Amino acid sequence: MMKYLYLLSVVFYVAAGCDLFGAKKKAVEITRHKGGSVLLPCSCSNLHSKPHTFTWMTDRTGDLTEMLNDEHYRGRLQLFNKSSPGNLSLLISDLREEDQGYYRCSTEKGYRDTTIYVKGCELVKEANVESVTVFTGESVVLPCVCTDLQDKPKSLKWDFSLRTESVSNGYQEIYPEQTGNHRNRVKLVSKSSPGNLSLLVSDLTEQDQGYYRCSVQAEAKVFRLHVKVGRRETSTRSGKTDRRTQSAQPSRKTTQEQGTCGENMITEGRPDCKGKPTDQPEPDLVTFCIK
Repeated sequence: MMKYLYLLSVVFYVAAGCDLFGAKKKAVEITRHKGGSVLLPCSCSNLHSKPHTFTWMTDRTGDLTEMLNDEHYRGRLQLFNKSSPGNLSLLISDLREEDQGYYRCSTEKGYRDTTIYVKGCELVKEANVESVTVFTGESVVLPCVCTDLQDKPKSLKWDFSLRTESVSNGYQEIYPEQTGNHRNRVKLVSKSSPGNLSLLVSDLTEQDQGYYRCSVQAEAKVFRLHVKVGRRETSTRSGKTDRRTQSAQPSRKTTQEQGTCGENMITEGRPDCKGKPTDQPEPDLVTFCIK
């Protein structure tokens, strides 16, 4: 009898355990944006089953460590096992870029893995390589912004290459570490918008011509800068009428020239075509002829 009860208790213990749904399969991959929420799925095959033990772990700091009591997640975690003991899913709110990583839900009978990718700053891109033309002595702003100007990238770097746009060839960092010819001539244009990563390059020279790359995490935006010698031509309209000098203005002839007579010319007391003075004191329209 005692042996029977012992075997029955063993069977009950095994039956009462939690077989995880989808355990040991390939890790589920989930991508979310910074500031959002993500639900990490983990549940017993039988939702009425109650696991004897379970835990959530993450490799956020390198090795797998328990996360339910981690200060990093304080106030941002929610479990659902109180209402449904077999539902061990975990909700993480207010996602941060440092939350990206590998997560594992474990019970006495197995584990299930999930990988989270947290998107921070996504760069606005108009072309693979944007071309900008300026003149020596001028300043230029190379526009590089996140789709959300409130997103602050985990990392930011501006690089310069003299001859190539290739990511793997010839780039030198010029911001935040200012090196080479760009030292003390480059800075970000905005301090109020964390997602505005645009770079101001001042007092341009011919040596500044080349490729500039704005890099945040795994994304990059490339500019090709052309620097011309000289000054930019500006065309302005004064709005004034064109005044010619008197010598340049066409003149109306009121006297006989080269023996030619014309019509509708005004004469004042001058001889008419017959050589006689006019009798009219007021100007009159006369006709003169060729002799």
